[in-house]
Amino acid sequence: MIFRRRRARAGNAAFAAVLAWLPIAIAACGTSSSTSNRAAACPTPAPGVTATSIKVGFIYPDSGPAEIVSVFGAARGGVEARIDQQNAQGGVNGRKLDLVWGDDRSDPATFSLVAGDMVHAQQAFGLISSSIVLDKSADWLAKENVPITGFATSAIWSDYPNLFHTGNRFNSGGSSVLGDFVKARGGTKALVLVDPNVASSQGLVAQSAASLQSRGIQVLGQVAYTQGAGSAARVAEQVKKSGADTLVGAAQSDAFIDIYAQAKALGANIIVAVDTSSASPALLARRGSDMPGMTFPSTTAAQGSPAMIAYQHAMSTYAPEVTDQGDQIAIGGYTIADEMIEGLRRAGPCPTREAFIRNLREMTNFTAGGLMAPVDLSQPKLPTLCESFLNVDRSGRSLVLVQPPAALDHDGYWCGVSLQ
Repeated sequence: MIFRRRRARAGNAAFAAVLAWLPIAIAACGTSSSTSNRAAACPTPAPGVTATSIKVGFIYPDSGPAEIVSVFGAARGGVEARIDQQNAQGGVNGRKLDLVWGDDRSDPATFSLVAGDMVHAQQAFGLISSSIVLDKSADWLAKENVPITGFATSAIWSDYPNLFHTGNRFNSGGSSVLGDFVKARGGTKALVLVDPNVASSQGLVAQSAASLQSRGIQVLGQVAYTQGAGSAARVAEQVKKSGADTLVGAAQSDAFIDIYAQAKALGANIIVAVDTSSASPALLARRGSDMPGMTFPSTTAAQGSPAMIAYQHAMSTYAPEVTDQGDQIAIGGYTIADEMIEGLRRAGPCPTREAFIRNLREMTNFTAGGLMAPVDLSQPKLPTLCESFLNVDRSGRSLVLVQPPAALDHDGYWCGVSLQ
């Protein structure tokens, strides 16, 4: 059966978290007995809501294409850590969160089956998604008013009021941030690598080109490559002959690494190489020797910040199986679970799907407790205006934060302007 229930955690984790997070629990969670009484008194419970619990579904690729599984695997640890942490604080408005999960296999039809089982048979109140194949189910989920928080993997995530993301790089218009970064790093002439077999690739090409051009970077054009379906050597030779000093990836990471590494080996003068996908420990372990000098954008807080320390404490307590807490997908999982929790808080002691969507959509500065750059949930079509940039060090084993210049610095993020 596709649907599965979340695994149990160690018994002492809840006690440890109560000690560490008691001030936050008192301030934000409202776990008094009167709240519990109000929870039990709700006249018409919403789907998945009982007097003591709220059921929430989580969908992600636990199987399927290996390259996708390796990238998204850490999301489950981040989601479960944030949910377990909240339950240790007393839950939301007196109710514990009952998290159930399913494997979509990175297949649109399987996603629809899993989501349908959660929403209809399991009666989940809402869904958390770290899937890349939600798009074909977006319409029916919106018609049933199911609140969903998750990774925006297409422009569709900004088209429905029930879909909540934490920043959408696929929004039209884009921002100047990429161009600001490339200019500050000395780039002047850019090529964009596109994967014809990735549906979102052309949208990223258009946004990347607009951002670069907004800051005077000459865009020489684009080159196409799909790993296993073309010649990396031939494309790398094109990159060298073009005279580009900047390479931007609008493709899957392995394809970008293939071209970057071969172009460098041929002597191409690539001084800025930005892969717009996400870095992961698994990727560094597998391809790190080919990656020194590459850069990945990120929207999360810097190491050593209070929010990052708090996140790391939660991960150590509730998701010790995640060996690299700096994994961007693990952090992303934590933030989209926090977004679900925020929506449930705002829905009140007798939550409904309508109240969740209406009240969370009014939030203008969602930061997951400071763990990420502010996102205006009231304007989901805004481009991402603030990002961090993580550079692969010379060893190919670590990511180093690139500090922004003072003119672009906003609490450690590179912040630009909208190009809409």
